Amino acid sequence: MGATTISYSQKEKKYNDYESIYNAQVECLGTGTKGVFVFKVFTTQKRRKPDFEKSKRAAIFSVLFNGIPGVPSTGCITQPPILNSDDFEKNQEYFNDFFESGKFSQFISLADQANTDVFKMKKGYQIGLSVTVRRDDLAKKMEQDGIRKGLGNYF
Repeated sequence: MGATTISYSQKEKKYNDYESIYNAQVECLGTGTKGVFVFKVFTTQKRRKPDFEKSKRAAIFSVLFNGIPGVPSTGCITQPPILNSDDFEKNQEYFNDFFESGKFSQFISLADQANTDVFKMKKGYQIGLSVTVRRDDLAKKMEQDGIRKGLGNYF
């Protein structure tokens, strides 16, 4: 019997890699039309100049795997994560492509680049960026692509 070796390319990242890269805090600022949320995403970056792409990826990662905390004063109710870390691990290739190719960007837009918050930290900068995310459309995409089971699968 021979040994089987599984190797992953440098580009294939696991859930913990993405969680580390796209670690972010989110603060809901309000809701738009049904399923659309406006929130501020805070990421830590090495440079003072904001990396808008990193912030957008972090926002989508947060909506997918962490959820959006509620802020009653802004009309935001807590939104649970669309998926969990097991969904990422089972579909690792899908998410590598989703984030690296930019497919995630169809579900997000920058609300206001001019009002980006930049705070100096001990190591780097904390960047606060307002974004608009179409959460319901993102959830529907995950269902269409077979990553998430929709309610129709339970009846």
